[in-house]
Amino acid sequence: MSSAVLPRRAQVVPDCKTVMRIHKEEEGLMKRCTAWFALLALILVLFIAMPTRAQQRFEITPFVGYETSGSYPVSVFSTSGGITVPVDQLRVNGATAFGTFFDYGLSENFQPEFMWNHNNTSYSAHDLLSDSYFKAFNSNVDQFQFGALYMFRGSEHRLRPYFAASVGFTHDTNDNGNPNRTAFSWSIGGGVKYSLGQHFGLRGDARYLPTYGSSSQGTYCDPFFGCYPTTVHNFLNRGSFTGGLIIKF
Repeated sequence: MSSAVLPRRAQVVPDCKTVMRIHKEEEGLMKRCTAWFALLALILVLFIAMPTRAQQRFEITPFVGYETSGSYPVSVFSTSGGITVPVDQLRVNGATAFGTFFDYGLSENFQPEFMWNHNNTSYSAHDLLSDSYFKAFNSNVDQFQFGALYMFRGSEHRLRPYFAASVGFTHDTNDNGNPNRTAFSWSIGGGVKYSLGQHFGLRGDARYLPTYGSSSQGTYCDPFFGCYPTTVHNFLNRGSFTGGLIIKF
């Protein structure tokens, strides 16, 4: 069993440097949010000013929603409650998510798509001895997906259900000295779009969004060759449920 140390579960009183660092991080986040909303406001003005006869091929959909938890097996040791315990599962916890879809209409029903999905969350470790979870570290999870969607009804309909799929990667920015992580991810799902007019609409999206977590040895059996050892790829099996405003131009 490999040895690694996760942060112990304890109450920490921040010093002045820590308080200043947190303040700077919050100030930076506020500046990024202000710039984001300023960009959206500029886009709205440009859309409204465009000629009405122009064909609407581009869509930007800021969204908010929720992403479920997911776990994968590990084999490490961690300090919890002053003692070293074996940890066999690492779980990313469910959290509020926000981000943006970017779509381009190649045809009436088919759109290539990019998705950015962000959630501020944390990881919990499973204590094998007590069969309980404890908080390991905080994490900012960013998911970047490149894919496409197909809408099942024509543009003359306001309500248009669709199927979507994508591949990409997930980046975790972790605190307490834990290394950041980038791993392969993919998604499959669907949703509906509802047109409010030439430049605006509503969108609801639900999809299965797994991220690679670890590899371990397992046994695979088939009717022709029997059972044999093989490498099993373990994923963080998460679900994403979001809703947003479509801006078309």
